[in-house]
Amino acid sequence: MASLALSYSDALYEIASEESKTEAYLKQLCFVDEQLCAHQDFFRILKHPGILKEQKKQSLTEVFGKELEHTVLNFLKLLIDKGRFQEIPEITKEFAKRYRKENNIVIAYVTSAEPLSEEESKRISEMLEKKLSKKIELKLSVDKELIAGIRIKLNDLVLDYTALGHLEQLKHLAVISNERKESEGEGE
Repeated sequence: MASLALSYSDALYEIASEESKTEAYLKQLCFVDEQLCAHQDFFRILKHPGILKEQKKQSLTEVFGKELEHTVLNFLKLLIDKGRFQEIPEITKEFAKRYRKENNIVIAYVTSAEPLSEEESKRISEMLEKKLSKKIELKLSVDKELIAGIRIKLNDLVLDYTALGHLEQLKHLAVISNERKESEGEGE
C-alpha cells in the first residue's frame, strides 16, 4: 500500500510544484489529516464502502470546502472515487517527506524534562541549523522522567543532554569498573 500512497502523493506534489504551492498543499494535507485523526467517526464514514461516493464528496465539501484550495479538495474527492481515501495519512506522510527532502529540512525530535520556551526552541533550532547546514523542523515533547535537560534525535543520531542520560552513563561506567576490578582480582 505504501507504493500506492507514494504514487498519489507524487502526483499531487507534481501539481503543487507546477503551481508553486507545495508548502500550502502540505499544510492543507496536514490539516485534513489532523482533523480526520481528531474526528475518527467522520474518517470512518469517508472510508466506508457502504456509503455512496457522492455523499462522501458532498460531506468533504461541506466540512473542508472553505479551508482547502480547489485542487486539494478535488484530490481528496479523487481518492474517494478510487476507493483510496483510507490512504490519506500515508499520502500526507509521503508528501511531507518529499517536501522536506526537496527543501533541505531535517526533523529534530527534542524531548525535554520541562516544556521549552519559545526562545529555547529557537536557540536549539538555530544551533542545529548552523551545525548541519540544513533547515530544522522541531518536534517537541516533554518527558518528566528525564529529570532535567534535553534529548535531541536527528535521523539515527541521538544527543543526550539529560540528567537521566548522565546517570545511565555513570551507571554503565560503574559496571565496567566493577567488572574490571573483578577480572583483575581473579587473575592474582
